[in-house]
Amino acid sequence: MRAIVIKKHGDIRVLSHTNIQKPKIIPGHVIIKVKYCALNHLDLKVRKGLCGTKIKFPHILGSDICGNLENGFDKFNVGDEVVIYPIINDENSISKLNMIGGCSNYNGGYAEFVLVPKQCIIKKPKWLSSIESCSLNVSYLTVWNILRTFDCKKDDEIFVWGGNSGIGTASILLAKSIGCKVITTVSDDSKIGLVKKLGADVVLNRKKKNILRSVMRGTNGVDHVIDHVGSKTWQTSINMLKAGGKMATCGVTTGNYSKVNIFDVYNKQIKIFGIYMGNKSQLIELHKFMKLKKIKPIIDSILSLRDARLAHKKLENGKQFGKIVLRV
Repeated sequence: MRAIVIKKHGDIRVLSHTNIQKPKIIPGHVIIKVKYCALNHLDLKVRKGLCGTKIKFPHILGSDICGNLENGFDKFNVGDEVVIYPIINDENSISKLNMIGGCSNYNGGYAEFVLVPKQCIIKKPKWLSSIESCSLNVSYLTVWNILRTFDCKKDDEIFVWGGNSGIGTASILLAKSIGCKVITTVSDDSKIGLVKKLGADVVLNRKKKNILRSVMRGTNGVDHVIDHVGSKTWQTSINMLKAGGKMATCGVTTGNYSKVNIFDVYNKQIKIFGIYMGNKSQLIELHKFMKLKKIKPIIDSILSLRDARLAHKKLENGKQFGKIVLRV
């Protein structure tokens, strides 16, 4: 089968388009013929060897997967179109070490076929396309978990970094559907109009504006912050929260370590949550909510499997608006 394989950690040159053996069925598992696989920053992190654990080489990336069943079981039939919940464990335990295509020994969706545990299978929502369906399992599920953890309500003010990213676009669409006011950032003026069309109330060019000053000028501090950037933004995220505010951290694209003023945290009685996706039940709940609100994920581009290097480069440089998807 065709696949994008990495045999070591490194830059985009370690992504190799090659032919390898199709996985063989084992007890408790099924094989999926992959149609589409969306990219996430996790893919970049695993490729670079920054996930904090060893993986077995050769390894295949890709956690956002939609495809057709090669093996029927229970209520599922051969050929059924399904999406894959990528975390391999029980409903109450979330662990990045057991993620399909992530920091584990389970290969992912940058391939024609993928072997996954039966419990990871969910029927594709009929009202979404295959491309749209594969784009929800990581970033949109993460945001849904965050908004539920925040217990967001109508008129809450929420700030999210990078309104053009997967997390950013998901945050705007989902938070606005609840009735929140959304403030976000972009890296250049050409993206401002696009982000505002999604529903963002305030869009700030982070290269031209002092983000903290701009946020505080228009508010008395926000109720919630979604930070998927990491070391460069943590202190700013904390500073813009009002007393009793809540911050979710769900990514580290600029680094794992940050110096913060601890006094600010307890003085304002801030709550900080580490969010790593959500459970399978929440993904099903998200599907129903998006159908009810008529929300569809934002797709930046669809590239062929052999263009995985180009896709990684685009994501790495922040040139996307929404999700980048590989057609397998």
